[in-house]
Amino acid sequence: MNNPVIKKVAAIVIGLVIFALLVFGYFTIFGTRAADFEPRDVIVSNIEKNSVKTTWATGVDSQGVVEYGTTPTALNFFAPEAVKTKTHSVDLTLLSPSTTYYFDIRVGDQKYDNGGVPWTFTTKGAETSVSTPPTATPAQVQATTQPTPVQSLKISDGTNCTETDCAKIKLLFGKGCSTQDYFKCLKKPTIKP
Repeated sequence: MNNPVIKKVAAIVIGLVIFALLVFGYFTIFGTRAADFEPRDVIVSNIEKNSVKTTWATGVDSQGVVEYGTTPTALNFFAPEAVKTKTHSVDLTLLSPSTTYYFDIRVGDQKYDNGGVPWTFTTKGAETSVSTPPTATPAQVQATTQPTPVQSLKISDGTNCTETDCAKIKLLFGKGCSTQDYFKCLKKPTIKP
């Protein structure tokens, strides 16, 4: 083992093995998996006639883009995030009233959706204005401007549920608000005065 060529080759081989172990160890400890980028707890809230708020979480800091449109096959509008984060929030604005929208979330080159189909939401409708005739009496004006009484829903399990806001539904059910929770909140309603 006094041969200098054998010593150099052995040193190079040992160096490469140590380098490979360090790289493997680094990615084992600090590396990320594709699942870390996958959006979790996707929530659509603050639904208005021209805007909504989309929120989700990821396992690592990432920067996403919400791709949305009025048909599930043509998501032609884009709303990117400004910074990388683990808790994501993107406002979608300039939407049309009473319109169903579909969206997915793109992180890097990977597109994420709701189990093979885009997530969906419907914006609120445009309010209709109440016009009163110029000769209306004060009692007639008051009668036309009084709001219709709100009815509440009673779920068959005894829980009162009048919420349509996912954050409030989340508090009611004690977990994340998914589409299933929303429908669970609204299923089999009976109207009570």
